[in-house]
Amino acid sequence: MPSISTPVARASRLAFALSLLHGGGAGAADAAIDLAAVIVTATRQATRANEVIADVTVIDRAAIEQAGPTTLPTLLSRQPGLHVTDTGGIGKAASVFMRGTSAGHTLLLIDGIPFGSGTTGTPSLHNLPLSQIERIEILRGPASSLYGSDAIGGVIQIFTRRGEGPLRAEAYAGIGSRRTIEAQGGVSGSDGPWSYSVAASAYRTGGFNVAADPVRYRIANGAVPRDDADGYRNNAMSGRIAYQFAPGHEFQVNALEASSTNSIDLGGATVDAYNRDKSRVLGLQLRNRLGEGWNSTVRLGLGEDNSSSFSPARSQFATLQKQLTWQHDIRLSIGSLMLAIENLDQSITSTTNYAIRDRTVRSLIAGYQGSKGRHSWQMALRHDDNSQFGGHSTGSLAYGYRFAEGWQARLAEGTAFKAPSFNQLYFPGFGNAGLKPEKARNREAALVWDGGTRSASLTHFDNRIDNLIAGNPAVNIGKARITGTSLAGSMTAGAWNADAGLDLMKPVDAGNGNRLQRRPAEMLKLAIAYAPGGWRLGGEMTAIGRRYDTTTQGRIMGGYAVANLHAAREIDHGWSLEARLNNLFDRVYENAWSYAVPGRELFVGLRYAPK
Repeated sequence: MPSISTPVARASRLAFALSLLHGGGAGAADAAIDLAAVIVTATRQATRANEVIADVTVIDRAAIEQAGPTTLPTLLSRQPGLHVTDTGGIGKAASVFMRGTSAGHTLLLIDGIPFGSGTTGTPSLHNLPLSQIERIEILRGPASSLYGSDAIGGVIQIFTRRGEGPLRAEAYAGIGSRRTIEAQGGVSGSDGPWSYSVAASAYRTGGFNVAADPVRYRIANGAVPRDDADGYRNNAMSGRIAYQFAPGHEFQVNALEASSTNSIDLGGATVDAYNRDKSRVLGLQLRNRLGEGWNSTVRLGLGEDNSSSFSPARSQFATLQKQLTWQHDIRLSIGSLMLAIENLDQSITSTTNYAIRDRTVRSLIAGYQGSKGRHSWQMALRHDDNSQFGGHSTGSLAYGYRFAEGWQARLAEGTAFKAPSFNQLYFPGFGNAGLKPEKARNREAALVWDGGTRSASLTHFDNRIDNLIAGNPAVNIGKARITGTSLAGSMTAGAWNADAGLDLMKPVDAGNGNRLQRRPAEMLKLAIAYAPGGWRLGGEMTAIGRRYDTTTQGRIMGGYAVANLHAAREIDHGWSLEARLNNLFDRVYENAWSYAVPGRELFVGLRYAPK
């Protein structure tokens, strides 16, 4: 294993010490799981958190608000097991490497609807505003047996805002470094059989020059960068309305739209280049109770990802995904059964000529989970019939045994696959129409302890991927193997909460032993919060080991550690004053070679959120 930078090594020792003193560390403080909460993503069914046999993180609305004026990729970068890269800060294209897998190996769902780019084959994260999100569930480990292609590394599911209880209004306004301004507001509630939520937001930042080193930028991108600040602006709105026309019977409509303009440098030194992105999600859902313990859900979902680049000529890449799902959840005498059929139509529109522009996937899915005494289990089986690549079957099996009070041992195995993206197949000069789908098999073992106010987990995984796609032009390079160990946990004591997560991984090309592109071997996430009276004070630290920007271990990017601080003070009647200081020590580092990252940033805001 390559050596790590001094800050990372010191931070790793600190995480180990915390784990011994406090029962381990667990994800960021904002990611702690309420064991009484319900998790959907791990099983496709509403399941209590303490009954899930999977590596899951939940980020609730309170944690999202605590994150301050930031983006979804930045918030995800603070979570254990995830390394996020972007090409120049807020609003720029971002990639998620979950448990060391590729950027295209994480499936993004919005209210159960697949969302992302069919051309790049990666989730589209940078255009989704946090202000429209109610909660986020992160499922680590292969999940193709539940969700099909793309979920080799895991799943990120976003749930948009929803309403319940009396009419409630919320608002936020803030300002920050680099001429950053954010404003958001919304109303939600319920009245008899109706429930509703409407929210809108606007975000502006002057940004900074993402090409801090013009020579390296030209080497990486083949263009001389423009010497100016690369700003970003985003407008978004979302809504949800539901009507319960009888007990156990409900119809729901939800929608999300976000549009942005993003300055970039690829047009050259004299061209003001920029991207315009638009994200849309529309969902229609009918839920019916067909009998005692038998619920049926029919969902029609539309997800649209549209990106246009002006540098100076216009190019467009748009993806439309239409999904129809019919799922049955049946409670049995022991456990519960899930049966579903699904149809996904994926099509692209582009100024670039693609030999094929659409494909259809028809799927059958079955799952069974339950517990009896000290034993818990979860299993799933899925068959996908892809119009381009034929049939693929995937499965998973997990078992948990509670051998002592608060302790559980877990074993899991699952298979997964990913169909090549349209770019990998057909993009001129890059695509290869002869590519095969990537296939993976993951095995893992975990030891989990829940002591009420303290918790810890130790997970070891071994993920082997065949037909890994890499290179230019794209080829199936053979095999990759990603092994890793994750130590995680949390502690609450009075007004204090401390959390930590340490990931040690070996993500390599099994053919030559080279480290996979941009994957760190070591990651540490620490968070501590103190909430006395009407105050909330806290800090976070993320440390990342060195990485390589190429598949041949070239362009070394050194390890780094970044610290943030945040504070909030309740004023009166739902009003609070908030502040966040990111990159406290003004560290200079890279998460993509030749691209700069934000230096020290200060944000101050006023929030109205009555309880």
